Formats: sequence, structure tokens, C-alpha cells
Amino acid sequence: MANTSDRNDWRERLTFTPMTVEAAQVIADHWKYAAPYDFYDATADMGDYKEFVTAAQWPDRFWQVRHHEDLVGFFTADTGDDDRCEISLGLRPDLTGGGRGLSFLQAALALLETEGLTQSPVTLIVAAFNQRATKVYEAAGFATIRTYTQATNGSTYDFIEMELRKH
Repeated sequence: MANTSDRNDWRERLTFTPMTVEAAQVIADHWKYAAPYDFYDATADMGDYKEFVTAAQWPDRFWQVRHHEDLVGFFTADTGDDDRCEISLGLRPDLTGGGRGLSFLQAALALLETEGLTQSPVTLIVAAFNQRATKVYEAAGFATIRTYTQATNGSTYDFIEMELRKH
């Protein structure tokens, strides 16, 4: 696990730029997570895959995240009609589980702040089995607002919707 100064240094070197079709294709085709996190592989659900690689279907804001020139993640922010900002994010598989998730999320939330998107409720959805991510979200100030079940990836899964608590 990376120490605190390494994580802060890593966070400071993250850059968020608009997603390109080429970067989305690399993520969708080549990022493969170990079980049970393979649930998050873009190829696990063809509808999700097509949405991820088709620019016309992208959310309001979709960024590729790089550390120097290295593609390390993605981040989305979608403001719908309900005055919410729903975010989603992903780290490259070889970077997960090493203590970088909170730094990554904090950098993403700082970007939302500069974009003026933290005035609305900020929410995210996580698969209920993903305790690793849930702990990161809680550490960043998110709290559960509801749980629900949804069909996806060829089965039915439990999900948790979380909201960023204002300080």
C-alpha cells in the first residue's frame, strides 16, 4: 500500500482531460479486473460497453485521467433533470487495492468543485458487494441513501446509492 506522501504526490500529478474515443476504447477493451471486480469490465455487459465507447451516449462530462502521460482512470459527472450530479469513476485494474482510490476520488471531487457542480447533491452508485469501494466513498464523505436491486450483466445485483454529505 502506498504511504500518505506517495498518495498525495500521485494525486497532485493527476490530470483530467476530456475523454476521447481512443482512450475509451483502450479502457473498454483492455481493462480487465480480477474476480469479483470483473463485474466492472466494460465487456461484462454489451449495452454498457456500447455506451462507454460511443461519444454520442456519454454523460455531460467525461474525463480521462492521466498520471503524467499514463492513462490511469476515468471520471464522469452527469447532471440530470433532478438537480443531482451523479458521478462514476474507475481506476486501471493494476492500480486498485493499493491505497490510491481515496486520492483519486478526492482529485475528482476537487475538479467537480472547480466546475461548480458541488452545489447540487453529488451521488454515486456502487455494487453492494464492493466493500473496498464503499469504504473509499465513506472516507471521502459519502453516505448511503438507499439500496436497490437491478438486473445487469446477465443477472440481478444489489446496489447502494450514496450521496456526498455537505460539511
